[in-house]
Amino acid sequence: MSSDEDSLNNHYISEDEAPKKKRKAKKDPNKPKRNMSAFFLYSNANRARIKEENEGIGFGEVAKILSKEFKEISADERAKWDALAQKDKERYLREMEGYTPPSDDEEVVTKKKKKKDPNAPKRNMSAYFLYSQEIRPTIREQNPDAAFGDIAKLISKAFKELSESERKRFDDLAAADKERYQKAMAAYKAGY
Repeated sequence: MSSDEDSLNNHYISEDEAPKKKRKAKKDPNKPKRNMSAFFLYSNANRARIKEENEGIGFGEVAKILSKEFKEISADERAKWDALAQKDKERYLREMEGYTPPSDDEEVVTKKKKKKDPNAPKRNMSAYFLYSQEIRPTIREQNPDAAFGDIAKLISKAFKELSESERKRFDDLAAADKERYQKAMAAYKAGY
């Protein structure tokens, strides 16, 4: 192995050096729509016709045909599309005059998941989850080739088929766990 290969193999990127992905800035839904060029206006007007004439054609091919056609249109026809583009540009500039972008101080309201306090008590478990915990090893043993989702379906089916007395046992366990959680939560909140 050469020294060049050695230096390449021993070079690890630290977390500080690793390139970070840039997040795309959120678009303001109130910002006026950009003006379209003469070609885009021509493309939008003729795309359906091109697709009709050439059934099963891909998006890229449609764009190539439209581009070729646009380059070959007469000067009068081109002037028509340029005038429409100019009109659209004037519309855009007019709308931008009345537009004020949101300031950097204004936060975009996003739903962020609250971080869990590691000291907070664990949530109470439902009767189904208590049953699931108890029966999962048995179900896995009986169905060793079953995927995780299949195991969940089998547990759910078995839970629904429980007799009232068996179901009552898990409901009672769930009620006791709920009491435990409420007491622990009250103690936790009192500590704050």
